[in-house]
Amino acid sequence: MQKRIGFAGMGLMGSRMARNLLKKGFPLTVWNRTPERCEPLAKEGAQVARSPRELAESSDVVVACVADPDAAARIVFAEDGIRPALREGFRYLECSTISPGLVRHMGELLRSRGADILEAPVTGSKLGSEKGTLLFMTGGRPETHEELMPVMMAMGTKAILCGELGQASVVKLVGNTIISFMLEGFCEGVVVAQKAGVPLPKVLEVVMASGFASPYYAFKGGAISRRDWDEHFSIDLMHKDQTLMLEEASRLAVPMPGLGAIREVFQSARAQGWGKQDIVAVVKALEAAAGLATD
Repeated sequence: MQKRIGFAGMGLMGSRMARNLLKKGFPLTVWNRTPERCEPLAKEGAQVARSPRELAESSDVVVACVADPDAAARIVFAEDGIRPALREGFRYLECSTISPGLVRHMGELLRSRGADILEAPVTGSKLGSEKGTLLFMTGGRPETHEELMPVMMAMGTKAILCGELGQASVVKLVGNTIISFMLEGFCEGVVVAQKAGVPLPKVLEVVMASGFASPYYAFKGGAISRRDWDEHFSIDLMHKDQTLMLEEASRLAVPMPGLGAIREVFQSARAQGWGKQDIVAVVKALEAAAGLATD
């Protein structure tokens, strides 16, 4: 029999991930802090829980995908969170991007009650969550990883076990650090080219014919050309992940001067009111600093 799935978080990613679970035939119950966001999936056959506790009580596995550590902690530790419903055999799949320390704290609680957690942050953005092509980075017990593979593969195409609890969160933060550098370098170059009168399509043509070509540059370069700031992954969320990475690096006594500087560019974009826009809109902060008009 299919495991009963509860899904917490009906945001940009979570609503699409939950829909794929429903399409694959899993009995699904959903919860969101703002109940109205559950209505589209309720119309498609999902049940709606009034609290994370109720969600856990009616599910074998609860999947969470929420915006930040505070939201993730609320689902687990609040009075009406999953904590009172923890029991032998219960599983928790944490897909949010949060701190390694918080994941380990969650693990201590769940395992003390006979339940277990698999951290499973994802990459693939809005399109990947919609198409069911996400990549999961997991941390936890290998047997829990294998047990939850059918659930993950209803939402993605690959799951890589990265190590113990907390280590997948580190890998996810490393990935978003790399994206930060790629995007910052690309946007800085694009602004210089713009002031020098070199068309963006010509820059992209050379980049994509080079040894440092990446589909990421074509994707984000196309968005800059169209001035398309529609959210796939917001400036606010990337800034949050940059902060989490810098905090983890500080804990481990690792200097990250480059990421620290890039985070300030993202902070500048947030200060100008662009935090809810896609991360590619950070180019506008650089354009403004260079004296170029932005939109």
